[in-house]
Amino acid sequence: MMTHIRGLFQHNLWAKILALAAAVILWSYVMNDQNPSTDGTFSVQLTTLNAPEGYKISYDNEKVKIKVRGPRSLFINLGENDFKAYVDLDGLDSGTHELKVKTSLPQGMDLVETDPGTVKVTLDRIVQRQMQAEFIISGAPGPDAAVAHVTPDTQYVTLEGPESAIDTVERVIGYVGLAGNTNDFQLQVPLTAINADGREVADVRVVPNSAYVTVQMARGLTKKVVPISPQVKGDLDSAYEVGGLRVDPAKIEIAGDGKTLAGISSISTEEISLAGVDKTTDKMVHLVLPDGVTVTNKSVSVHIIIKAKSKK
Repeated sequence: MMTHIRGLFQHNLWAKILALAAAVILWSYVMNDQNPSTDGTFSVQLTTLNAPEGYKISYDNEKVKIKVRGPRSLFINLGENDFKAYVDLDGLDSGTHELKVKTSLPQGMDLVETDPGTVKVTLDRIVQRQMQAEFIISGAPGPDAAVAHVTPDTQYVTLEGPESAIDTVERVIGYVGLAGNTNDFQLQVPLTAINADGREVADVRVVPNSAYVTVQMARGLTKKVVPISPQVKGDLDSAYEVGGLRVDPAKIEIAGDGKTLAGISSISTEEISLAGVDKTTDKMVHLVLPDGVTVTNKSVSVHIIIKAKSKK
C-alpha cells in the first residue's frame, strides 16, 4: 500500500514540481494585479503614553499625518481610528520637550512616513496660590448717598491652574454695581483673575468663584473731589531713578462731614516699595483715608516710570 502511494507521488515528479511553481507564480501575479500594494495617508489625533499626574499637557501639533503602505484590500475597512500616534512622556518634568512620534499600525501595514516626525510637548505643573480679592465699585449711588463700607464674605481666594498661567495673575477682582442705590444692599459678585494688562487669565480657576457682598450706604454727607498723591519708598536700586509718577484716576471723590472735608486738599496712597524694580511698572495700591472719610474705590493704579541713571 505504502509502495503504491509512494509511486504515485514520485511519478512524473519534475512535472509536478514545475506545475506547483507555475501555480505559485500565477497566484502571485493575480494577487499583485488584483490586490496591489498601495499607499494611504491618515490624519491621526496625537495621544500620550506615561503622562505624569498633576500637569497640563499641550502640543505644537495635536494631529499628525501617517503615510502607510499595504495591500489595497486592507484599506477598504480602515479609518483614522485604526491608527495610533503617540509620544512617550515617561520620566519627563515641567518644560518643553521635543519628542519622536511613535505609531501603532494594523497588521499588514508598513509605515512610510510620519509628518511631523517629532513634536514639541509642554508639561505645565498644576499649582495653587492664595490671593486677596479686590472689590471695585462701578456705577453711581443715588442722590445724596455715598458708599460707607463694602464687606465681602470672602477675603481670600485660591487660584488653581497651570503654573505658567498662575504666574501672570496680578489681581482677583469683582465688580460691585451701585445702580443708583441709596439704601444698604447685598449682591453676589463674580470673581475674575486678571493679568497686568487687565485681561482675564485663561485656564485659571478661582475658588470660590464668587462672593456675597454687603454694601452699606451713607446719606447726607458732603462730597468733594481732590487729587491723589502717590507715595514711594526710598528703596529703589541706586542704579535707577524715578522718572515720573502717574495715578489713575488722578482725582477722586471723597465723602464725609463738611468740617472734615474742609481740611483735606488731597488723598495719599500707601507707600509703594520699589525694591527690586528695574523697569517702568504699574502698581495697584490702597488709599490712606482720614477717619470719617469714604470713597467709592479704595484702590488706584500708579504708573511708575523707572530710568537708569546716566553715567558720568
